[in-house]
Formats: sequence, structure tokens, C-alpha cells
Amino acid sequence: MLEYNDTLTIGDVIRYIASDHERTCILTTSGKKLYGVISQGDLIKAFWNGAELISPISNFINPNPISINSDTTNKVNDAINLFCEFGTLLIPVIDKDRIIKEVLSVRKILSDNHGK
Repeated sequence: MLEYNDTLTIGDVIRYIASDHERTCILTTSGKKLYGVISQGDLIKAFWNGAELISPISNFINPNPISINSDTTNKVNDAINLFCEFGTLLIPVIDKDRIIKEVLSVRKILSDNHGK
């Protein structure tokens, strides 16, 4: 997760995604509140539309990403269904105030379920 601020650029997000080895950057406020998500696909679209490494990310953020409510009883099954339906790789689990309680990763779920 990366804390959002107005100075974040596409280059900052690319560095984060490259170092985190995930294809999605979950953006938060200072209190771990979900701010939005920007994916590798969003970055490709941004470049396709003329963005540069120094372009601010504010125009490319998905402010209402796929998420799971923290009260859900079977988060892993719900996450697997969402991974399959939407092709997302990370899903934040949030409470009613959008505070991120955990992040479910397709990579982690598969490795946990298959012993790798």
C-alpha cells in the first residue's frame, strides 16, 4: 500500500509496483483508509493517452475499486470469485469506514492452498 498525496506521479507508482512485485497499487490516506487503486493496466492506458512519468496519478486512480467487507464470513472464497470475475490480483478488505483491515492477494491465496 502507498499513502496517497497530490505529488505522486506515474513514475512513483511504477517504482512502487516494480518493487512490490504486484501489478496493483492500493492507495490509502494517512489512517489506512482506502483512497483508491491504480493498476498496471491503468498505467498502460495512461501512457497510451499521452501521460508521462512525471504526470500526477490523480486522473488515473480508480476511487471505487473492488473490495470485500471485513464482516464477510468467507473472504477467501469471495476473493477467489472476484479474482476470476474481474481479473484483479489484489483485493482490499475494508470496514464500514473504508479502513483497510487486510489485503487479499491471488498469489498468496494460491500458495497457501497449494503448499508453495
